Amino acid sequence: MKYKKLVLIISVIFIIIFTACSSPETRLQDQLDIAIAESFSYSEFYNDGFSIQYPVWPASDSNIELSVTRGYCSVSVNVEKIPAESWYDMIIKSVNEQNGKIIELNKDENYIRYSGLYQNFTMISENRIYDCNYNANAVTITCIEQAYPKTQDMRNIIFNSAKCNGQETTGKSEVIYKTYTNSDFSINYPDWDKINDNSNHEVAVSRGICSVLVDKYNALPKDIYEWDKNAIKDNKDNNLLDSSSKGDIYYLTYDMPYEDKTITSETKIFYCNYESYITQVLCINGLVTDEYKEIREKVLESSKCSKEYEASTQEDLKKKAEQDNPGAIEEIGNEIVKTNAGQEFGIDEEAVVYFINNNLFFTKIMKDFPKANIVIEDTENNRELDLRVTIDESGKIKILEDGQFSDADVSLIVPLRDALNIFGNAQNINPITLIGFAVNVRTEPPEIKNQVIQKVIRGEYN
Repeated sequence: MKYKKLVLIISVIFIIIFTACSSPETRLQDQLDIAIAESFSYSEFYNDGFSIQYPVWPASDSNIELSVTRGYCSVSVNVEKIPAESWYDMIIKSVNEQNGKIIELNKDENYIRYSGLYQNFTMISENRIYDCNYNANAVTITCIEQAYPKTQDMRNIIFNSAKCNGQETTGKSEVIYKTYTNSDFSINYPDWDKINDNSNHEVAVSRGICSVLVDKYNALPKDIYEWDKNAIKDNKDNNLLDSSSKGDIYYLTYDMPYEDKTITSETKIFYCNYESYITQVLCINGLVTDEYKEIREKVLESSKCSKEYEASTQEDLKKKAEQDNPGAIEEIGNEIVKTNAGQEFGIDEEAVVYFINNNLFFTKIMKDFPKANIVIEDTENNRELDLRVTIDESGKIKILEDGQFSDADVSLIVPLRDALNIFGNAQNINPITLIGFAVNVRTEPPEIKNQVIQKVIRGEYN
């Protein structure tokens, strides 16, 4: 985030003082009166819904949106994507640092009037900061002290003309929320600018100092929580501030550097319709106002699932299998599973095979592929697990071994996170969940994935 220097608000905005100012004091007031009495017209400044009248005076040499001067007064408009409340506080801090004198404050209207010395003159600066469409528009009128009382009409015209989206405004803008839903997941988020970062976020919006991100993964929430927590700890630039869980909902708070500032992320992770949703609200430290704290709380609280989904683990699957059919897991391990590689990847092959073989929908699909390769990619650790699967005529796994078939009917390439979610939900594989699980799964040949999905949609496996 790039800020313009606040000194523009206080000194640079008043650049040209007409030559009469160097005259003796007895002549100054007379010449000011003459100059103020001269007529001038008004034009309209417009920026992203915000508009305000300003006098048609010579432009000053400045890199802000508007800066004009007539010698005895100057008018400027400066626009930033920061909260008006934050800018209000920053101006007060800057005035105090430059030994200015605060004359009047009104925080409800983000109004500041102060005085300060410029060369041999006392300047009066009147500021109003307007929130409009998530932009802060700082309008500043600065006049020589002797001219200030006589410019009341002009100042009234300017400030009273301020509008947001064509409506009169005092500078406060209501936060507008939008709703995102996906199956049973929903969240309310502020109607801010969309973030275009080439990532496939479900929601990605920002307003200068804060951003809201929602991502969806085919992985169990506890696994994501542990992976992210370890990744934060392993990154020396990040600082894990808090981590906790409440049932199957997990929370992470951490900070990280951003340019010359620090961003804090508050993260919520939970399970919904056999997928995990991660909601993050990221804000720049030191700029978060009470309004933004309230927005953050509302966003995280609204991020929820309308139904309860049990995020089963492979250990849960194994216990259920042993309760339903004592000895079945051991039998599968002796007769079907011929690999030990799964243990290193956190996969209980015996439990996975048991539940896949007892899922009629999945076996109907697998019977079309008597020889299948499964490649599980662990890109974070730069490794992969290669398995070859022999399927019998009923679609059940007949044998699971290390390695790959050279003449496989299909190869499934699955990221580790997705594999753990699919295996953890082996008993829940159905036409709806299969399509969700298939998002990040690749096949060789590539067209097989689409062929299977089309058959699922047509109901050919029902």
